[in-house]
Amino acid sequence: MLLDEERRSSLNRSKLRKILYEENSQELGNLTDTSGNGIRDNSTLWVIADGETPESLLGASLLELTIQDNLDLVIYFENLENAQVTQRRVSVLNPAPSIFFLSDGKPVSVEPVSIPDRTSVKTAPPEFDEMCLEFGLEAICECGIWKGEILGLEVMRVSDGEIEVGVGKFDREANSLIGNGKPLPEVLSSAVEIVRSSRNPESEFHPLSRLVRERWLRADAVANPEMFGFEHLTYVDPPRERDSLRETMPAAASGIDKTGKRVLLVFSVGVDICLIPFIADLMSMELPDRVEVVLPEKDILVPVEKSLGYLDIPLIIKGVAGGW
Repeated sequence: MLLDEERRSSLNRSKLRKILYEENSQELGNLTDTSGNGIRDNSTLWVIADGETPESLLGASLLELTIQDNLDLVIYFENLENAQVTQRRVSVLNPAPSIFFLSDGKPVSVEPVSIPDRTSVKTAPPEFDEMCLEFGLEAICECGIWKGEILGLEVMRVSDGEIEVGVGKFDREANSLIGNGKPLPEVLSSAVEIVRSSRNPESEFHPLSRLVRERWLRADAVANPEMFGFEHLTYVDPPRERDSLRETMPAAASGIDKTGKRVLLVFSVGVDICLIPFIADLMSMELPDRVEVVLPEKDILVPVEKSLGYLDIPLIIKGVAGGW
């Protein structure tokens, strides 16, 4: 598998060199291979998309830029939609990378594609609100779906008007089969007990304690906004729904600071290469005056700080201790 990846990267770099030589009438200087599908010289980093998602490619490329200062970034896509999505995201970066779509192998400029409209919020069934209150769950409507969470981890949701219990899709399906005939509060009570006993500082190595920790950070902040200098924080929808519990995706909230400025807070854990594209989309959707990126202290690394500096907005990074 490693050899296949090396061959693929080599082929992509060869494709890049061909594009560059055809674009430049004069001879290029020394070109150096980079990680992934990139090459660079002393002034520019060129990257060609392969199987990555557009957000992971952009995020990884921006991290690559932090290795050497003052490099321009040029990204080529063979998928038009991915090029258009990335063009939208780089519009809030400074300096903005150059994005091209390869049409029959020839690079052409692209226009940004707009962000899809958010799903309208529907009223939750009364029994959902009642069970959230009874079991102490945080009721959140995200991407049009009502969810009941414990420290950022979903244990209940409303799907097609029906209440489902479980942590993730497979757990909900299992509970639907095993709990068939049982009263719903009884099924939920069991799920809540398992999650509460596994999602606390004493259970840091339990699998349920390690899931979606960025949402755990957000839940703690919303419960204690004064620690971040706000009277109140509101949950913010992600640009798109998370595909699964295993997918890494930042979480967001918003608040008004003491000067009346609208602040977007983005919570992340580890080195998430999709962090900047995530913030870029939310900047376009939420139009904040300032961004605050909240990370565990140990995750505030120089490459992360430098790459966040490409966002063209006042931005600060706050280190916190995770509740786990």
